[in-house]
Amino acid sequence: MWLIKLPFKIIALPIMAIVAVLSLFYSLALHLSSLIVGLAFLLLGFCILSLLVQQMWALAAIVFGVAVLAFLTVMLAEMVSLGLEVLVGKLSKFIFS
Repeated sequence: MWLIKLPFKIIALPIMAIVAVLSLFYSLALHLSSLIVGLAFLLLGFCILSLLVQQMWALAAIVFGVAVLAFLTVMLAEMVSLGLEVLVGKLSKFIFS
């Protein structure tokens, strides 16, 4: 049985290496962009507060929508990162089984 799996393990090894490197760089980029998005959230929060004080309700709602969209984008990127890590784990489990 191990002889049947051997070609698939040989093929899976470089794929796992590529996905692991991709996952590492993606995770690093995600953490760096999270710092930038955090500063953007701070700026958007100040904008929302100033718009609410000036009673510009429609503009405050638009800025809040932009903040929610940015948050959902970061969460989607984090889901992709977790998916890459799970893929590396499954490939590693297959190779070393």
